[in-house]
Amino acid sequence: MDIKEDKPNAEEINGLDDDLKDEMITLRSKDGKEIEVKKKFAFISQVIKTSLENDSESKVLPIMGVNYDTLEHIVSYMNHHQGSEPPIVDKPLRNKKMSENVKDKWDAPFIDKIGESNRQALYDLILAANYMDIKALLHLGCAKVASLIKGQPLERIKEILDPKNKEKKEEKEAKKSEKA
Repeated sequence: MDIKEDKPNAEEINGLDDDLKDEMITLRSKDGKEIEVKKKFAFISQVIKTSLENDSESKVLPIMGVNYDTLEHIVSYMNHHQGSEPPIVDKPLRNKKMSENVKDKWDAPFIDKIGESNRQALYDLILAANYMDIKALLHLGCAKVASLIKGQPLERIKEILDPKNKEKKEEKEAKKSEKA
């Protein structure tokens, strides 16, 4: 008596994610600009995932709380991590160098570049990660801010956390020198 096993063929093995493999979604920023990302990669954001689960036919998703420049950084992050969230940065930070604190070595230069070039861009990224519910990116951004303030004196911490505070201080000093 021959017993033949029923083995599923390759097409039957594929899961639900295979439908998303190369499908693209367009994200529209609050300033009206659009950027494309693979739908599967965008699922790293719980807001996008929930929106698409509620309206699976949607091809354009408005991300009203995020400007285009920040959305570009987020899409870069999504593309690198390909839809799976990396481990959250350990706390407290072991080192001021981000490369010593992250598990995925790509994350360190990514967040360092944003944090060093334009502090406001870093804060915008943190707010956007929170808005879009991307936990690992939110923690990465906060860890970068923590690395910037670690071991700094109070006045320097104030400048780091509020770049406008530095401008106000410079304006006061300029007015004092004018009066003298």
